[in-house]
Amino acid sequence: MSIPLDAATYILGTCSGAHIMPHGITPVTPASPRVSARALFPAHHVGFKGHFPGNPLLPGFLHIELVLDILHSHFPHLELLAVRSAKFLRPILPDEIIDVNLSFEADGSVAVELHVSGTAVSELVLEISTAASGPAQKL
Repeated sequence: MSIPLDAATYILGTCSGAHIMPHGITPVTPASPRVSARALFPAHHVGFKGHFPGNPLLPGFLHIELVLDILHSHFPHLELLAVRSAKFLRPILPDEIIDVNLSFEADGSVAVELHVSGTAVSELVLEISTAASGPAQKL
């Protein structure tokens, strides 16, 4: 499914190159430690060029970069410490709308689910920290 891109509606993810729909991002509050957003990778995205010619699929590392772009919109100084778990359940194709849901867990990790048309395509668990002027602290 292809949707028109309007500069007033989308921002470009700094690392991932995804078009992230900022109106879909919900604020993080103590009562709601969740972040939701929508994104897509246009067919001309460089990640599709070599992965795979004639059968373009979004590389797994771009799933993670997308999540980091969304997190950086709320926490600009965070750092990725580790990917604890990454399950790629179904390929993401060019121009598919991706629903991203992140939740902050009690152990300091971030649990992530990516969905396309209501179907889970990725499940990730990321260990992150803030990159304040002192030593890194877990969120």
